[in-house]
Amino acid sequence: MSIYSDENSHTIFGRMRNRLRGYRACSLILLILSCALYYYLLTTDGFQAWRIYSRTLVAVHLLIFVVIENVQLNLSPSAGQVPSRSYENEKLFKRCWGRLRTSGVRNSVKYLYQHTLTSLLSVLAIYLVIENFNTESALPPITVGLIPIVCVLVIICFSVLVIERMLSFKSIRQWPCHSMVTGLTRVLLSILLLMTVALALNNYIPTASLWVVYIACGIIFLIAVEFIFHSVAHIFILPREGWSAPFLCRSMVAECYHWPLHPLLLIRKKIYQHFGVDIGKIQAFALMARIFTPVLLGIVFVGWLISGLHQIPLSQRGVYERFGQPVNVLLPGIHIGLPWPFGRVRPVDYGAVYELQLSDERPSSNSSAPPVQDRIEGPAPQDSWRLWDNTHSTDQAQVIASSIGDKQSFQIVNMDIRIIWRVGLQDADAMNSLYHADDLPTTIQRVARQVLTQYFAHQQLDVLLNEQRAGMSVALNNEIKQRLRNLNLGVELLFTRIESIHPPAGAANAYHGVQAAQIAANALIAREKGYAAALANDSQRVALTAINTSQAFSHEQQALANNALTRYSAEHDSWEINPQAFINERRYQILSKALSHTPLLILDDEISAHHAPILDLRQFWQTSESNK
Repeated sequence: MSIYSDENSHTIFGRMRNRLRGYRACSLILLILSCALYYYLLTTDGFQAWRIYSRTLVAVHLLIFVVIENVQLNLSPSAGQVPSRSYENEKLFKRCWGRLRTSGVRNSVKYLYQHTLTSLLSVLAIYLVIENFNTESALPPITVGLIPIVCVLVIICFSVLVIERMLSFKSIRQWPCHSMVTGLTRVLLSILLLMTVALALNNYIPTASLWVVYIACGIIFLIAVEFIFHSVAHIFILPREGWSAPFLCRSMVAECYHWPLHPLLLIRKKIYQHFGVDIGKIQAFALMARIFTPVLLGIVFVGWLISGLHQIPLSQRGVYERFGQPVNVLLPGIHIGLPWPFGRVRPVDYGAVYELQLSDERPSSNSSAPPVQDRIEGPAPQDSWRLWDNTHSTDQAQVIASSIGDKQSFQIVNMDIRIIWRVGLQDADAMNSLYHADDLPTTIQRVARQVLTQYFAHQQLDVLLNEQRAGMSVALNNEIKQRLRNLNLGVELLFTRIESIHPPAGAANAYHGVQAAQIAANALIAREKGYAAALANDSQRVALTAINTSQAFSHEQQALANNALTRYSAEHDSWEINPQAFINERRYQILSKALSHTPLLILDDEISAHHAPILDLRQFWQTSESNK
C-alpha cells in the first residue's frame, strides 16, 4: 500500500475530481438517453421485453449517477483544508459558488442537494425495480437490436472491469471510501454481466432469462434501500464549520464483493471501527471461534437425526415413505423412522369434512360496503337469499335441452350445487387419495361437472324447476359416488346438496312473464271449465226437478184414479145387491154432508096436530151464546 504526503494526496484528489467531472457528464448523458429510450419503449407497442431490460438499465444509471455525485461531493475540499493549485484555478467552481461568500451557506446547500439527490434517485430506482418484479409471464423473444445491444453491454462490462482493476491495484490511504467505491464498481460489473447473460438467454430460455433479471433487480433493490437508509440516518447530522460531505453510498452488499468471503472478519472489522474493540483478542471469543465448527456440525447432525421423529396431529394421518416407497399409514401420535431424505411422512386428512362448490368463481367481497351483521333471531343471512333477479357468484351456468314448437333447442339455467366429501377412513383410501390424484378438489369438481352435464342434457327447464330437489340430489349423489369409486380415489362422498336452480338473472324477468302468462291462461281455462260445469249442473238440476215433478203428479193422478175406481166398484156392487137401500144411504150421506155445516131448527110434530113435521132450512145467525 502506497503512502502519500498531504501535498501528493491533494494532487491525487484534484486529478480524481477532474476525472469525476468527465464521468459525471458521461453518466448524465447516458441517463438522459436511457430515460428517453425507456419513454419511447413505454409508449410503443411490441417492446415488452425491452421495457424490462430498459427499466433495469435506467435503475443502474440512477445509482451510478448517485455514486458519482457522492464521490464528487466527498472529494471536494472543506473549509479547513488547503486547496490545491489546480482547484484554485477552476473557473467552474468560481462561476457556481462565487456568490456564496460564507462556508456555512455552501455547506447547507451541499447538504440539501446531496441528501435530496440520493433519496430521490434511489426511490426512482426502487420503483423501476418493483415494476420489473410485477412481471410474471415469460419474456417474449426479441427480434430487433439484440446483437448490437449485447455487444455494447460487453464493451461496457470490459470498461467497468478495467476501472475496477485500477481501483483494486492502486489504493489511496487518505481516502476512506476507496474500498467502498471498489465494491460498488464490482456490483455494477456484476449487474451488467447479469443483464448481458439475460439478453443472451432471452430467445432460448425465456424463463431463465427472466430469473436472471430478477436477480439483478434484487441486487439493485438492496443497494438502493441501503442508500436511502444512510441518507435518512445522516439527516440528523447537520453541517457545521469545517464540515465535509459524507459518503452516503455505503453498502453492506458491496463490501461482500471480495474473495475469499470472510463474513465474520467483516463483522469484526465493523465492531473495531465503531467501538474500538478487537474481539479477536478476547479469549472467550477465541474459544468460541475454535469450537464453533464442531458444535455447528454436531447440531446439524443431531437435527438431521431428529428429522426421523414425526408428530402427526389428531386431525391427520401420515403415509410413511421409506426410500420413496409407501410402506404404512401412521395414526395420530409420535412415530420414529429414518431421517430425511430416507424416510418421509406425507400428511393425509383424517375425518375432515369439506364442502366443494362446482363453480369456479368465488364470492366477491365488496370492501366499500359496510358489513351487515346477521342476528340469530333476525331474518335469514344475506348469503342465503336466492332471488332469481340477483346474480350469485357461486352459481354455475348449465345448458339444458328445450323444445320450441317442433324444433329442438337449448336453454341456460343457473344452479348452485355443493358436494360434501372427505377422505375415506381406511388405510387404502388414504394411500389412494395421496397417490392416485394430484389435486383431489379439482378432480372431484371435474367428475361432478361431467355427471351434471350428462344428467341435465335430457332435462328441461320446467321439469327441473318443478322437480323435488331431494330426489335429484339422491340421483346425482349416487352417480358421482359411482364415478369416484371407479376412479379409486379414496374419496367418500357424503352428500350432494342443491342450493338453488333458477334461470339466469338477466332472463329471470322474462321467465317470470312467461310463467305469469301461463298461470293466467291456466286460470282462464279453469274458470271457463268451472262456469261450464256450473251451467251443466244447473241444467241437469232443472231437468231432474221437472221430471220428478211430472212423475209425482202422474203418480198422484193414478192414485186418485185408482181410488175413484175402487169406490165406484164398491158402490156398484152395493147397488146391485140392494138398489133402494144404496140410494137411501147415499141420499142420507149427501144430506148429512150438506147439512153438517148448516144450523138446523127442529120443530116437534106435537105442536100442531094438523100439520106434519117439517124441516126449516133457513139460516139464522147464531148468537154469541150459541157460538160459545
